Amino acid sequence: MNNLRGMLMSQGDEVLFSTRLKEVTKADHDEAEGSEFITTLMNGTRNSRDYVLLLSQYTYIYSALEVEVRALVKDPDLAPIFDLRLERMSKIQADLDSLLPAHGLTDLPEPLPATQDYVRHIRAAADDPARIVAHHYLRYLGDLSGGQIIGRLVERHYGIAPDDLSMWRFEGIDKHKPYKDEYRAKLNVYAVTPERVSSLLEEAAKGFTLNKALFRELLTQSQQSTSMSA
Repeated sequence: MNNLRGMLMSQGDEVLFSTRLKEVTKADHDEAEGSEFITTLMNGTRNSRDYVLLLSQYTYIYSALEVEVRALVKDPDLAPIFDLRLERMSKIQADLDSLLPAHGLTDLPEPLPATQDYVRHIRAAADDPARIVAHHYLRYLGDLSGGQIIGRLVERHYGIAPDDLSMWRFEGIDKHKPYKDEYRAKLNVYAVTPERVSSLLEEAAKGFTLNKALFRELLTQSQQSTSMSA
């Protein structure tokens, strides 16, 4: 990795695709992060069931993404990015095995329309591997960043046991900051053609749009449940 860093530094501004990606998607990222569902969940004014419903929808999204990633992981251009230690499905399932019955749910909730749209989009994106890279970047680097805050705040506000928050733990990746820096360096190496750059930027923007739609539907679902129980 030291050789990789040296190579990147010698190439100048052209290697800073990851910086460009962050800048181009900043407004969409801020909107998704500032959605009412997420902000109220994080400030403790929702309830633990809402968190469980969010995690349930993630089941469908991560399952679709991880199927496509595993289909591409042997590609030499993609293998450095597609670290299978990042996979979340087994963690989500383990958490839900405990959280669903604890919240009166005998079955996994059905996917919301926004979730179905998200899954369809991931599957369609598989025709262009760079688009799968964009979803991979959004989900897993998000989990290693803001996701860590989500895990801490959910535990603090709603009393969810640490054992039921394995979604946010990454075994084998002890230092998140260096790992994320290396991931971005690999992304810079991958984004070497105009076609890949275009696909990555477009798909990242679409990914945030899909997330915002999911958060809106989760808010509506939560409000309807609250109204019915009142």
